[in-house]
Amino acid sequence: MTSIHTARTTRGSFLLSLALAFVLLPCAALAALPAPVEQDIGALLELNQHKHSAVNPGDYDALLDFVTKTSGDGRTLVPNKRIDGNGSVLRMTMKTSLSRMMRYCYNPAIPNYLLFPSVLRLGGWYAGSDIINKDPKPWLHLGKLDKPVALWGTEYEVNAPDSFGGGYYRYDLNRLIILTKYNGKNVLISVSKQKDKSTVGKKAVILDDGEWSYFYSGINGLNKGLIGWADTYMYDSASVQVFIEDSPNQTTFMLFKWLRAGWAGMNVVMKDHINDGATRYANAFKRIVESDKLPDPDELALRVRELSNLSDAELERKINAYAVAIENIAKTSPAMNKSEFQKVVEGGKYAKIMNREERVSAILVEYLKSRLGKRPLVDFPAAPTAKAL
Repeated sequence: MTSIHTARTTRGSFLLSLALAFVLLPCAALAALPAPVEQDIGALLELNQHKHSAVNPGDYDALLDFVTKTSGDGRTLVPNKRIDGNGSVLRMTMKTSLSRMMRYCYNPAIPNYLLFPSVLRLGGWYAGSDIINKDPKPWLHLGKLDKPVALWGTEYEVNAPDSFGGGYYRYDLNRLIILTKYNGKNVLISVSKQKDKSTVGKKAVILDDGEWSYFYSGINGLNKGLIGWADTYMYDSASVQVFIEDSPNQTTFMLFKWLRAGWAGMNVVMKDHINDGATRYANAFKRIVESDKLPDPDELALRVRELSNLSDAELERKINAYAVAIENIAKTSPAMNKSEFQKVVEGGKYAKIMNREERVSAILVEYLKSRLGKRPLVDFPAAPTAKAL
């Protein structure tokens, strides 16, 4: 038994070295974050862990000043290591007001995976979260922020497969939301910290990233060549997101993100991996929130409620059509040319491994695709004329 364990550990160490040998990190024009910014990030991550503590604007003024003065996409910025993991920075602007953005993204009536379908499969708030019990419409504070407003809560998420490992995980996050003013501008600060180690990773495939089509196998492991055997975990993650409303129709967004994941306690996540995920997240989100085809938040929330409450028979009908569509896509995907994956999808059997929440999530994403002019895998009634946004 000891020799088997030693051989497996040696194999894991060798493959880790091999994997890292092929990771190319950019080495030109990288810049560390200023010390006061690092200090503010640390203070916010600490505040995240102390529910309903006092919020001191001095804990984030340097950060907000930095965000307002930074240009470019932020990729050359290198934050200090945190949670024993590497970090990354991303910056972009969106053509939307902060209030409108929050009515989609910080609205408990709309699941967050609908706004971030390229990086999330599932997500939701646990009971006891302030946004559920206390303040379900936090955007209403934006017109009267004479002092900061803070909300604490706990979320769960299941990620969509990344382009590096092809795995998906379920994990919980403590979330802190701060609404405040800075130099007369509305500001949202969103801070997350993973609670515990995730569930074991399962194999997934990106079928069509542009159409948000993914395959979730339910099989433990990674969809990644030599390391497909590994039991992998997201050990920890943390993020600080800053949204500053520059004008009634433009909001600047800056993300600071850390991730530690791998197997046998080893972290294999590099800055480039986080950059890739952050870019997929931001690009899809920007396209959705800027689209003139996006339903009004109230209408979208109504459709979410209707589709979430489909009868079992109607949901079964739609998910069976979805499963057949995934099977057809799989026939032309080289990544799906594995017997273990074919056994899951052949004959429309993919529907059988999905629980109700997973089925509803898939149908809701297809509904959103139908409204945004993409190619849905399930038919929906003709949409009403979109309201002016």
